[in-house]
Amino acid sequence: MKHTPFPGYDNHFKSQLRDLEETPELIAARQAQGKALMTWEVPEGLKMEDRAIDGPDEGQKLNIRIYTPAGLPAKAPAVLDIHGGAWVGGNLDIDNARCIELAVRTEAIVVSVEYRLCGTGEFHFPQPLMDCYTAYKWILANAEELGCDGQVGVHGSSSGGNLAAGLALYLRDHKEQAPALTVVNCGCLSNQFNEFYSFQQNYELRMGPDEKAAGAENAYLGGYDGTTPSYYAFPLFTPDVGGLGAHMIITAEYDTLRDDGLNYAMRLLKAGVPTEILSAPRVCHCFTCVPFHPYTNLIHDLIAMSFRREFGLLENLRV
Repeated sequence: MKHTPFPGYDNHFKSQLRDLEETPELIAARQAQGKALMTWEVPEGLKMEDRAIDGPDEGQKLNIRIYTPAGLPAKAPAVLDIHGGAWVGGNLDIDNARCIELAVRTEAIVVSVEYRLCGTGEFHFPQPLMDCYTAYKWILANAEELGCDGQVGVHGSSSGGNLAAGLALYLRDHKEQAPALTVVNCGCLSNQFNEFYSFQQNYELRMGPDEKAAGAENAYLGGYDGTTPSYYAFPLFTPDVGGLGAHMIITAEYDTLRDDGLNYAMRLLKAGVPTEILSAPRVCHCFTCVPFHPYTNLIHDLIAMSFRREFGLLENLRV
């Protein structure tokens, strides 16, 4: 498959290529993309506050970051953001640019959660998911203090998209308040994606080691044991997606996980779940981590529009 990167995403594309000679050009592209990932601008009046809340386990503290844009009404909706990093990396900082954009464009409070990582083997499923569940419940329990109107949406990218989809299923099954909208942004929804067309078409952009037992999916599960994983861990395994709240599924053409998302989206549609599908052309996995690009801005506008629609903020929209 011939790849023609979307103009302006060249460094992002090159940083994901595998099996190439480490040329100065490739090294420079990866460094530039790493710098872009950690670049953000704080708009005037937007407040960023770090807190440590009680986690799901005894004595555990859970770090969150609250983004409150200027000019919000007394009561505004909230969005829980779940960062990526293949369950083994990532932190609050890597989603600063995204959270700022979502807060400002949606006109909502955004709360980002730093769930426990699985890279050392100390933690694994369901602990990261329970961290996200705890943060979601904390927003609802502290809505008055936050200035939240009680409506909460969820956004997650990559492994964060996996956790967002798993959280929606967990909340459904436990008869708890559903997210107003669950945005799954380039999510990993199964551990079977290497069997899909998108993996074969984009093989040189594959992520992680070739050995399954050394991959991030295995680290998240805490090891393979020959059984089908919990569908809270890999939502594509769920036998029934019915009864879920609204979803927005974002995929990227040059992402090996593309068909993971599209397969899940089609199941949602067939089950009558309100579902929006956005398949972005000529871009790679988690392309919205390229800040300030006009196409990234457009995607953030579309995500914000979808949140605003589900939050009931478009009643006075004029066309």
